[in-house]
Amino acid sequence: MRGLAEYIMRGSRQATLVVGVCAAVPLLFWLAAAALALVILRRGLQDALSIMIWGGLPALVWAFLGDWTPVLVMAGAAGLATLLRQRNDWVPVVLASVPLGLLFGAVLLMALNAPMQALAAEVRDMLPQLLGDMSELDEATMSRLDGLLLPILAGLIGGSHALLAVVSVMIGRSLQARLYNPGGFRTEFHRLRLTPLVAGGLLLLSLFGAQLGQLAMVAPIATLPLFLAGLALVHGVAGIKGMGVAWLVMFYLLLVLFAQFVFPLILLLALIDSLFDFRGRMQPPQAPPQDPDSNDQP
Repeated sequence: MRGLAEYIMRGSRQATLVVGVCAAVPLLFWLAAAALALVILRRGLQDALSIMIWGGLPALVWAFLGDWTPVLVMAGAAGLATLLRQRNDWVPVVLASVPLGLLFGAVLLMALNAPMQALAAEVRDMLPQLLGDMSELDEATMSRLDGLLLPILAGLIGGSHALLAVVSVMIGRSLQARLYNPGGFRTEFHRLRLTPLVAGGLLLLSLFGAQLGQLAMVAPIATLPLFLAGLALVHGVAGIKGMGVAWLVMFYLLLVLFAQFVFPLILLLALIDSLFDFRGRMQPPQAPPQDPDSNDQP
């Protein structure tokens, strides 16, 4: 990846080639977004505009064919990278994933209304199996659940696109750190922590956002900053304790295999950490600075 980053930073022509090729190849759009984020983080949005326009043409073609993921992730990554360059702080970036996910959800509802409606219909047909013993709910409750399906699905899909945009910026930042500031991204990510007010508000939106009717899409999207802060907590604790990569690999395997249990736990840990700052308490105390004249005293 370092070699790729060096090639991207050689000039606009090389960066445009990488962004364009990765945007054209299926399932490599995230690398195109990461390459674009790298250029923005290093040179700024103005210098990256031509790269974004010409390199993003394949993503526009995919959108015309019905796949909006590449263009949304690349545009989102460009915006988030610009914000990170301006603020040099990951907290505003992860919080910006919430309005970004809402925007993505609204765009998908407008651009892909028929496929989204079809997906909602499929989930609706599966509701009796998904609910199990709760399948005997009264008709009014079932009707309410039926009305929430489309906005919740839009929130899930829009939130996943916003998450991909944030991850792409993280990859771009990691590449930038490898070239110009070794270890810088690791230090930044390990420090990511939300304030108690923000974390509590996001958790309330996650739990009760479904009561907002057509705005119910905010419920799954509001979990993104908490999830990312929880991941930063896990990585930070592993770094402080020197636990190594194997522990992180095991953690992500558990997250994939038991997401229904591990994901809520990560959100809860992020909330608790916002109150008690586990990483700050685990850091070894720093020795007080020595008086430069102490060695001259008898």
